[in-house]
Amino acid sequence: MRIEDICRKIVELGERKGADQVEGFVVDGKMLNAYWEAGGGGTITSNQWIGIGVKIAIGKRIGYVSGIYRGDESLENIVSTGIKIARVSPPDKNFESLPEPRSIGGVVEDIFDEDLANIEPQSLWDHVKEIVEESERREVRVMRELLRANIFEFHVMNSLGVDFHHKGTNVFAHFLAKKGMGEGVVKRYSTSLKGIDWREAGKELYEKTTVASEAKPFKGNVKLEVIIEPMELAEMLLAILAAVNGENINKRRSPWIGKIGQKVASEKLTIIDDGRMRGGIRSALADDEGVPTTRKPIIEKGVLRTYLYDYYNAKIAGAEPMGNGFRRGARTIENMHRWSAGAAPSNVEIVAGNKSVDEMIHETEKGLFIRKFAAPYVDFMTGNFGLEIRNAILIENGDKKLSIKHALLIGNIYEMINNIIEIGRERKLIEIMLLPAMKFGGLQVVGT
Repeated sequence: MRIEDICRKIVELGERKGADQVEGFVVDGKMLNAYWEAGGGGTITSNQWIGIGVKIAIGKRIGYVSGIYRGDESLENIVSTGIKIARVSPPDKNFESLPEPRSIGGVVEDIFDEDLANIEPQSLWDHVKEIVEESERREVRVMRELLRANIFEFHVMNSLGVDFHHKGTNVFAHFLAKKGMGEGVVKRYSTSLKGIDWREAGKELYEKTTVASEAKPFKGNVKLEVIIEPMELAEMLLAILAAVNGENINKRRSPWIGKIGQKVASEKLTIIDDGRMRGGIRSALADDEGVPTTRKPIIEKGVLRTYLYDYYNAKIAGAEPMGNGFRRGARTIENMHRWSAGAAPSNVEIVAGNKSVDEMIHETEKGLFIRKFAAPYVDFMTGNFGLEIRNAILIENGDKKLSIKHALLIGNIYEMINNIIEIGRERKLIEIMLLPAMKFGGLQVVGT
């Protein structure tokens, strides 16, 4: 049975069983994983499923239930369970309705790769070998790897008339290598296998691992200009995305409440949310609720321009729905049917500057180029962070000097984005973010 027909049955069953409004979400997903671990060999796994998510509204009582489609009987049971949950749930005073249908049109490019959709699982090893062969030189050894391919299509339909279908593909690669006590990590994201330069990834893994193996413990307590590469910077900037999340705004748990139109960052910084970005991991003509996606600035030349709402939170805020209701992850689509869509960014693009990383380094009198943190977590409410540096290079008079480790980078993300010295030219796709390296002033580095 086609997934749109399953959606239609969900809506019909829900209404017949007493629901006032019904939403059916069905995903036909396939996930291929190539795992390899030093000393343990390699494994290929292939999983395929049809997942179902059902939202039931009875008055203001809401029920959500999910399951795996195994025929009409399973569908009947899932919808019946959703009805039962809704009837015993407390009323949600903020609920108005499910999304209403809107005109959806346009084209989104490079979001579905036919070659990837038809790939033989064993062929994933060809790309794994490219990275391993390029990186394993002069005592560098790849210890673990994961190459994952997600192939999916989903359909969302509700009793108000929303009826949207989307199909996509994406790839996630994670490689870890060691040399002595040094550790290097590379990650790659794309909507196709051909969208990744596998040899270049292998060279980066070798270079990072080699530099990390030469790192010495840092001593001292200084303020430096700091350049942070995209892979680590992307995770730090998740705090900003949490600050503009519509649910956080409505629940009064964001430091940027009431700051639309105010300066929150350096005028060098422009961040765009683009639901139709070419080759974007979350790109589609509509979001996971069937609301048309849009392109809009989050921050424009340092000024906060918008918050990001799904349909439910937009209604609470009295804002226009903007297509930011998502279930899809960037690394896996395995669980996307298990929860209702929530407020989230689509694809986030940081407008590039005009300097290469080498040029930013050359213009730095005394600073640090950070390649790897242990875990780049930032508290989005306060903005504070204290991040363990695993791999970085001291810069003196525009030259790379000593590789360091065992140090903390201490600062505040909201102060940091107000003290941007330079934004890089070359950008990388890291999960849902397309961003360059960035250079910041006045960050504290504390060693042993």
